Amino acid sequence: MSPGDAFAHELAALLAACGLAPAPSGPDARVTAGSLDLHVHLAGPDLLVDLSGWRHSARLGDDEDGDDAAALALDLIGAALFGDLRILVERWGGRPRRFTLQLRLGERWQPGPVQGARPLLGLFAARTTSLHHAALARPAAYRPNDVAALPWAPWAGRAGFFGAAAREPAAAELPIDGELDLHNFSPKDVKRLVLEYLDVCLARGITEVRIVHGKGIGALRRTVHALLDRHPRVLGYRLGGHRGGGWGATVVDLSPGPASDPDHDPGR
Repeated sequence: MSPGDAFAHELAALLAACGLAPAPSGPDARVTAGSLDLHVHLAGPDLLVDLSGWRHSARLGDDEDGDDAAALALDLIGAALFGDLRILVERWGGRPRRFTLQLRLGERWQPGPVQGARPLLGLFAARTTSLHHAALARPAAYRPNDVAALPWAPWAGRAGFFGAAAREPAAAELPIDGELDLHNFSPKDVKRLVLEYLDVCLARGITEVRIVHGKGIGALRRTVHALLDRHPRVLGYRLGGHRGGGWGATVVDLSPGPASDPDHDPGR
């Protein structure tokens, strides 16, 4: 999965969790929440997030910096949707010229990065302002992370993406009973959790595992199945069906013998 595809998957899961369906517009995603207009454009590794005219650009990549760029962009989108930030738009003569991102700090709003500028003749033009803000309910999987402040991205961690490694639960800390329910975890944690959980089950002699991914739009199911297709200890898998907990779960059969791929790395 390319960095762009991974980002698109995370974004789709975030929007679905918020009950939003982006308007079809080719490679773009466009949604309106409250008075906030969100437009996400992805062209290969180049990403542009537009929040009612305030813009954030990033370049996604396969390295750690690329992962951070994706996490910060997703945090920005989540913070906007969950009401942790708003955009102040200033217009002169009816034309938007200046955009200020404001972050919620308790009961007050702190000005953040500013884009655009007042016109040179602004004193002689009519000025109006508008606030663009959303306040969607925050799903539990997108709780904030407590991370050190980033001057260039003060929204870091607001939706639980940047700094997630510091709070990620280890699979060994979960009940190892042959069932892994992914509903309570961020999509960013899914790959690591599934691979680690399968390894822990194998170490304890459990060779049939049920992974609950839900029905939804199928993105999480496809992610789980892609992981299973590449796992050297997976003999096969099938949707749960009515007797296996419904079509929102996959039942996995594991080989009790040694892994056929000695280079298998559960952290990959």
